[in-house]
Amino acid sequence: MAHSSTKKKVRGHALVLLAATLGLVGPLMLSEAQRKPRPPQYPMTLFADAQPDDYLDDAMCAGCHAEIAADFGRSYHAAHGKDPKLPPERRGCQSCHGPGKKHVENLADLPKAREAVVRYTAIKPAQSSAVCMRCHGGTMHTAQWQRTEHARAGLGCVSCHTVHHGPGSALPAETKARADSIATALAPASVPTASPVRHLKAEEASLCGACHRREAGEFRRNFHHPVPEGRMICSDCHEVHPTKATPRKKTAIKSACVRCHAEMAGPFRYEHEPVAGWTGDGCVECHRPHGSHNPGLLNSFSRGLCAQCHTDMTTTHYPGQTCWNSGCHEAIHGSNRDRTLLTR
Repeated sequence: MAHSSTKKKVRGHALVLLAATLGLVGPLMLSEAQRKPRPPQYPMTLFADAQPDDYLDDAMCAGCHAEIAADFGRSYHAAHGKDPKLPPERRGCQSCHGPGKKHVENLADLPKAREAVVRYTAIKPAQSSAVCMRCHGGTMHTAQWQRTEHARAGLGCVSCHTVHHGPGSALPAETKARADSIATALAPASVPTASPVRHLKAEEASLCGACHRREAGEFRRNFHHPVPEGRMICSDCHEVHPTKATPRKKTAIKSACVRCHAEMAGPFRYEHEPVAGWTGDGCVECHRPHGSHNPGLLNSFSRGLCAQCHTDMTTTHYPGQTCWNSGCHEAIHGSNRDRTLLTR
């Protein structure tokens, strides 16, 4: 009996030791697998597998693509393409399209020649954006871009940004038609427009409006932020995509508003909950950010605006058209003197 009991104890200790060993080794193996970098995918393999002599002189590209080469000189990328201090994979045409040697060697076999270079119209947006990040990774991580609403909607860098051309010359026909119509609506001939942001295919407001048509239409209302007048652009409020300097995917609504409307920010001793961000969606609980038919970009210019939340006050209050213009609740954003926001 004693011998049997000893064997059981030894077996039990062995099992415990084995379990402990597996418990230590398992995470180490997993950690090793996590540290191992993923192999590059097409089209990044074109750059990863290239040898120095696979990169040709840009004059070779211009021999067939003369029109594009001439237009490229007007682009913002051209200055970087001519910098002799940069390595060959970061200069000229091949910094974006990959090494040209195999492309030239296979010109007799057009499908094979096309596969040998990066063709932005033939690859997925995520793939084309990965190529852009080779140079622009110092501005934004690929993972940051992938978490944006634009990336989830199937857009890539070249959906908005131009590579070869100057502003406006590289938009697809349908998108350009929409952008032109939005530009006409947002910027009448008598009103100066903002200068185009570098690398964008069109003026920022019209470019954004080509997709965000409902929001663009709101700027035609009587009261609106001065985007049509050229004193604001969309990115003054909207973080189009994050950067390493601004890693958050989305800026809080109040934070965006109070950059200009600082007098509404407080802090106040007695705060209005939506303004303070305690409840609801902050400023947009009461205001329409793009445009409104009501003064102050309000959703409604009546007591009904307040009654959306203060339902218990509707039967006992008769202050006039609005609660804030009737001589009562004048400090609607917050007060340092009155708990009921009667005065600031």
